[in-house]
Order: sequence, then C-alpha cells, then structure tokens
Amino acid sequence: MIVVKRVLAHSRSGECTLQALSTRKTRRRRGLIRWKRFHHLGMGVEYPEKVRWKCVRCTMCCQDTSMRKRCIRLLDEEISGIRAETGLKAEDFSIPFTHSPPYTHEMRKLDGRCVFLKDGLCSIYDARPITCVFYPFFLNRIDQELYRFELTPEKCVGLGIGHEVSEKQFVRLFNLATRRLKSEDDTEGT
Repeated sequence: MIVVKRVLAHSRSGECTLQALSTRKTRRRRGLIRWKRFHHLGMGVEYPEKVRWKCVRCTMCCQDTSMRKRCIRLLDEEISGIRAETGLKAEDFSIPFTHSPPYTHEMRKLDGRCVFLKDGLCSIYDARPITCVFYPFFLNRIDQELYRFELTPEKCVGLGIGHEVSEKQFVRLFNLATRRLKSEDDTEGT
C-alpha cells in the first residue's frame, strides 16, 4: 500500500504550499494518507482511504484564499452548458486558458470570487464545472494506466466531518470525468 505524507513547504516568495512525499510506511500517523485502488474501464484508479468530508457551504472552493489563487478550469462542454443555463456569452464568465489541455477556459472572478457565487450560493450549481464537482479532490494522471484522486493543497474545512467518501462515490466521479473528457475528444475530431 502506498502512503503519501503531505508537508508544508515555503517558497522564496513566502507562499505556503503543500507537497506530497511518497513513502512505503503503512502505520497510521498524522499527515499520512493510505490509498485504495479500483479498476474501471481498463484503468487503475487510486483514492484516499477513510476520508470523511461534508460540504459546509463555506465557499472556500469558489474563491481565492490566502494560500492559493483559485483556478476553476473549464472544458468546452462546460462552457456550452453554462451558456445554455445562463444565456451569457463565454467571454462574460470565462477567459481563454491554454496551460492545461483539454481545459480551454478559466472561470472569471470578481474580487477573487467566482462570478457565479451569489449570496454564498452557486447560481449555476446544476451546470457547475467538473473542477467544482470534484472539490476537495482533483484527479491526477499518474501514468497511462493509473489515475489518482488527491486532496487539494488547501485544507477544506469540511474534511474530517460528515460521512466517509466511499469507493462508489469515487467511481461516480471517475465516470463523470471520463464522460466529460470523452465528449471533449469527440468534439476535437469534428
């Protein structure tokens, strides 16, 4: 079983980030994450074991924090869905983003907050991007046949409370990712 220890690191600019250090230790200690694995669609998918999480509606995932500038990446399919939901033009809520294909845009922010955060609620909840659906996790491609759900670098205040996030929930998230990314692959060829 692979265990990852998250440690704080300070850059020269004084920015505080979390880094992961791999280790083979299996003892449960503070700061260690154990990974479980399932196989789906011919790929291995790892996810953190025994993580409890509940959204407490703090909106930290919708805005910049003192530790991190929030980057809500958007797929073309998500741009279309938000346009259909809101009637807005893509440039009204997003800016082009070319640093991380297949994402093509980044959500605009007002005063460091997502443009769709209204009165502490997401006004496009049903059409929200996969980046938002996954929070406080993100899907990292380890190699051609292995993906890993990792925790975002900043500590979500909902971690450690609520129900344990089950394998079934990670399978559902992985299915969503493969559907949306397949949709992106299908539109690239046309």
